[in-house]
Amino acid sequence: MPTALVIEDDDDIRRLLEVVLQQEGFTVRAAANGADGIAALEAEPPDLALVDVGLPDMEGYEVVRRSRAETTGRIVMLSARTQDADIRSGLEAGADAYLTKPFRPQQLRTDLRRILEGGDPA
Repeated sequence: MPTALVIEDDDDIRRLLEVVLQQEGFTVRAAANGADGIAALEAEPPDLALVDVGLPDMEGYEVVRRSRAETTGRIVMLSARTQDADIRSGLEAGADAYLTKPFRPQQLRTDLRRILEGGDPA
């Protein structure tokens, strides 16, 4: 069974992501901040990591930079920040994709399937 790690500080969004991923067949772990997320990723690298940009203890970009060295799994950034510079920063940090909030669960499922198959979410 594939594994996923959700690094998201908003409780409601984190729970929603966990449910969506579980419905897609993932075993899901979660962290509410960057430090805990990095520790979880280093302890057991997931097949997929979803990382929020705006975490309380560090930017998600830093989480992705540190995580990229620890995993060959897919890393997807999720953020309400939609400026080209934000998206570019996420991809340059090592994310495989950058998805924007708000999102609809069904669209997220479709995007994640495409990303896991190696394609673009767009």
